[in-house]
Amino acid sequence: MEYTKPHLSFEKQVERLQSCGLIIDDPSLARDFLASVNYYRFTGYAIPFMTDKERYKPGTNFNSIMRAMCLDEQLRDLLSSALEIVEIDFRTTFAYEHSKKYGPLGYTQIQNFNFSDRQQFDDMLAKINFEIDKSHELCIQHFRKKYGVFPVWAMIEVASFGIIVKMYKNINKEDKIAVAKRYGIVHKFLESYMHHLLVLRNMCAHHARLWDKQLSFGIYPLNSWRKANLPYVENRRLFYSFPLIYQLLKPVPQSLFNRETWKNNVFGLLNEFQKLPGCNLFQIIGIPTNGFDDAWWE
Repeated sequence: MEYTKPHLSFEKQVERLQSCGLIIDDPSLARDFLASVNYYRFTGYAIPFMTDKERYKPGTNFNSIMRAMCLDEQLRDLLSSALEIVEIDFRTTFAYEHSKKYGPLGYTQIQNFNFSDRQQFDDMLAKINFEIDKSHELCIQHFRKKYGVFPVWAMIEVASFGIIVKMYKNINKEDKIAVAKRYGIVHKFLESYMHHLLVLRNMCAHHARLWDKQLSFGIYPLNSWRKANLPYVENRRLFYSFPLIYQLLKPVPQSLFNRETWKNNVFGLLNEFQKLPGCNLFQIIGIPTNGFDDAWWE
């Protein structure tokens, strides 16, 4: 199918939005905003404010969609701050437990993993070595110059989070349990949770829209959810990621990251979504009616 839509100047983009029924009080402000955020990105955020692809709901204002975009940015910042702490803690725990049992170079030995074939293990090592070769981290430079090998506690600083998650998925069951014990989570769930956080992390890193995302896989219910018989039918929605992260932050010392302050900030921001006129973003995020109750946040 031939694509025939022409390039539109920022002024024409504003006119296009107005022709679709969007109220724009200050066209010059709208023009400057679109010059920074991209018309296509803006219209992605505008979808809940529309009756169809061509018309905005009556009374919808440009400022409301701008506000939604700003709130989503704050949502990414909140998620990113917590995800960073969880990731570093998980990396540290993995390196500690693996080296305690197999030594500093145990990750280079296939017998310490359960890969289905040798090629998968070799591919993993190749990716790790690629990251090491291009790294200018002081710890890597030190081991490169002095020893020519890289213990797991140095490797863990430069390998991608995707590689670390893959390593965890392919270690022995008892090794998974040793890592999962720190978080009070069943090991088979922890590997799924870490994959979930990897997806979220990448979405945040690429500035993706978050609040209306429905992930391709759900979150296994936490023990506290099951005990309280909490519903998790819509557990592919963004809301369920927050109490999950809150649980994974539990072993992190408060001096490093205050998870209670983070939770309160999450509550405050989610409530801001309720105030946006023209659509129910609160519902789109997937927040249940009792989403702020303690049962979700054990």
